[in-house]
Amino acid sequence: MYKFETHFHTSECSACSVSTAKEMIYALKQKGYAGVVITNHFYHGNTAINRRIPWEDFVSAYKENYLEAKEYGESIGMKVFFGIEEGYGDGKEFLIYGLSPDILIENPEFNDMEIAQKVDFIRKNGGITVCAHPFRDRFYISNPDTPPNPDLFDGIEVYNQFNRPEENEKALEFAKKHGKIMTSGGDVHAADDVGFAGIDFWAEINSYEDFITALKNGEYELLRK
Repeated sequence: MYKFETHFHTSECSACSVSTAKEMIYALKQKGYAGVVITNHFYHGNTAINRRIPWEDFVSAYKENYLEAKEYGESIGMKVFFGIEEGYGDGKEFLIYGLSPDILIENPEFNDMEIAQKVDFIRKNGGITVCAHPFRDRFYISNPDTPPNPDLFDGIEVYNQFNRPEENEKALEFAKKHGKIMTSGGDVHAADDVGFAGIDFWAEINSYEDFITALKNGEYELLRK
């Protein structure tokens, strides 16, 4: 089996993270993981990057962190892929897999798109969307019980390490009802928290395309506490 963490924040790009990419990746390696998708908070989330800098510089900060993490991952036998977590209003967020940082740099209009436009752009460029921690009930989320729009998301994070059990159960029921890809993510912000969630793939994942294809085909098991 080949374990991947699918929801992962580094201190270089996410203001709420307390561990560097290298610290987090090393900790995952020690727990037997084969890879990770780095999904740092982006422009409309809790970014650690100054939003006032030019778009190319803003996205390049994410790209540089990813490339450094990828190089380190390769040195210890870990696959590292690029993703982001973006806000779409009222404290709700979604994960983007398969969209390269270069595509983002080349398309600054992405930042001002409405979510439906973003989803269309992501899919046209080979990516997929996963609703992060749906039904999470926190002070900063104004409508926690409002279900996600199923047309906007290819997948649902049915297990989030830091969601309450009842919140994860609602997400699981929603994903089953709408026939969505189901994911599990640690939503980890510290090296000490890794190793309790993710995807356990049935076959080796050698590329980002393999990762997305296996998700679409359901060729995996969910990891959870």
